[in-house]
Amino acid sequence: MTLLSKRLQAVYQMVDENTRVADIGSDHAYLPVELIEENIANYAIAGEVAVGPMSRSKKDVEKFGLSKKIDVRLGDGLAVIKEADRIDTVTIAGMGGILIQSILTRATLEQLSNVKTLILQPNIGEPLVRHWLVDNSFVIVDEDIVEEDHHVYEIIKAEKTNNIANLTEPEFLMGPILMQKKTPTFVSKWQHKLNSYQKAVSNMQNAKQIDQTKIDVMKQYIKYIEEIL
Repeated sequence: MTLLSKRLQAVYQMVDENTRVADIGSDHAYLPVELIEENIANYAIAGEVAVGPMSRSKKDVEKFGLSKKIDVRLGDGLAVIKEADRIDTVTIAGMGGILIQSILTRATLEQLSNVKTLILQPNIGEPLVRHWLVDNSFVIVDEDIVEEDHHVYEIIKAEKTNNIANLTEPEFLMGPILMQKKTPTFVSKWQHKLNSYQKAVSNMQNAKQIDQTKIDVMKQYIKYIEEIL
């Protein structure tokens, strides 16, 4: 996997074989190219919201001779998907949690009609993404956490379900599967967060105007993290 960064490799690893994938915000179409080259996906859409990135993705797809299997399209979010595409897997990587949540919320029933799997890599705001998944009948089936260039990324894989599977507040915050795996990267991330929250509470308690609501939220986070670590 020469084209993929560490975080995109983690997304790649979660894509099931024999899938039809739409990669939203595709960034040179690196992920679709790798998925088709390695015979993981049968067909892919590389979706871009601006003309410049779309042109770059098109050039890369043509360079690898994959224009028949990868369709580069211009559109906002999941608007690049049509029902006839029979897309079953959507990947969205490298955006904030608010933007990912917004893209998924704006998707129509037609665009999501065949989608069974979502693989999402928010740069920040992971709990927002998990809330959307639970609220829209997706169950989290796998999670990963990787560090790259001094930033920690979480990758969340979810599948459509008929059973409503709610999460606890610690699971929304830290990830239900990441909490079980408890990898060194996970422990390091939350140890760092724990220290930050503890300092923040100490500073807020010594401030001239005390925001008790904020302090209570931070203390709750501290309690969750300490229990898991």
